[in-house]
Amino acid sequence: MRTKAFQHIGVTFGSGKILNSYVGAADAKNHSWGEGSTAHQDIGRVTNGTMDNVKVYAAGAHNDAYGKNSVANQRIGTLNGGTMKDVTIYANNARNTASGESSSATQEIGSVTNGTMRKVTIFADNATNTASGKNSVAEQKIGVVN
Repeated sequence: MRTKAFQHIGVTFGSGKILNSYVGAADAKNHSWGEGSTAHQDIGRVTNGTMDNVKVYAAGAHNDAYGKNSVANQRIGTLNGGTMKDVTIYANNARNTASGESSSATQEIGSVTNGTMRKVTIFADNATNTASGKNSVAEQKIGVVN
């Protein structure tokens, strides 16, 4: 059985902005089970735009995909293309798990791709990203600009 679970909290699609805002998603949970399952969780994410004067609360957020060839992607306080400034991200105890043969887990907390980060504070104590099973891969990015 192939399942997909998508959770988007405080997210812009396409070009957008999150300004002077509070994104609250403490203990948000997103799960998917079965071979080929996908769990995708975005909390406080901007694509091609600006994140300015924002607080993202996602402490204890869980994102899990279980089964062979499962994929778990968790992005908290992230930006793809644009500017992130005066942002505080609370992601203590955030957990992302992909379990099963050939599974993959990617966790990004306070990361910027193709953009700029200024005056950003990230709290990610005890954040965990796990891929378990034969030929599985886990990647974790915290406070990364690339």
